[in-house]
Parts: sequence; C-alpha cells; structure tokens
Amino acid sequence: MKKILIPLLTLMLAALIITGTTFSMEKHETDESEKIGELFHTSTVDGYMLSYYLMDLREQQKKDMDKPHHIMVYIMDKDHQKVLEGKVGFMIKDSDGNTQKAMAMLMGEGFGITADMKKEGIYTITTKAVLGDVNLMDKFTYETK
Repeated sequence: MKKILIPLLTLMLAALIITGTTFSMEKHETDESEKIGELFHTSTVDGYMLSYYLMDLREQQKKDMDKPHHIMVYIMDKDHQKVLEGKVGFMIKDSDGNTQKAMAMLMGEGFGITADMKKEGIYTITTKAVLGDVNLMDKFTYETK
C-alpha cells in the first residue's frame, strides 16, 4: 500500500504545482490591474482586440482642468500579443458636433490621450491605429452623465 501511496501523492503534488503555476501565469497575462482607469468599451477589429479605459482626473485632483479625462486603448494582435508599436489617433465628437482630435502616446502597455468630456451627453469616439502595414478603424459611442 505504501509503495503505491507515496508515488501517487508525489504525482498529485506535482500536478498541483504545475497547474497552479499555469493558472498564475495565465492570470498575469490578463491582469486588469495593469490598466489605467475603468474599462468602458471593447472592440474586435480585423482580429485585433481593443480595450478602452477611461479615467476622470477631476476625481483625483481638486482643480479645474481643460482636459480632465484620460483615455487609454490597449491593443492585442491576432496572436494575443500586446501591441506596443504604432501610431494611434482619436477623434471625439460631442452631441453638439464639437470635435477634438488627439494623437495618442505610448504609455506603459497602451496608447493614451487626454480629452474634455465634461459636458453630459453622448460622445462618438473614433480611433485609428496604424500598426506597421495594418490600419485599424474603430468607432463607438459613450454617454457621460
């Protein structure tokens, strides 16, 4: 009995260690804590995944700001690899037709801009990403309250 029990327990312990390591690595790959702001939109364009995060800087700073909103887009390619090179631009149009344009900067593992979305209403956000020979266009609406 002991001859069977010891190898069986050793095998089970090894399986637990391997499984635990795999799950912890998988969690690290998709860890949301590395993102700036709160997720407010996701899209898939031509197999690329775009995740948009919004942070209202007025909540952290007690002063009036011209552009208090920080928008980040995190891009993953078709192989689920983070895209860290390329050019990303945003065009944000409010419900009155006023337009803001901004080129994003690489910040950490995403591309970010500051914008003014202080006025309540629906904003149309258009994103263009030029990633080498790949051009991605994404468009969606977001309502501020």
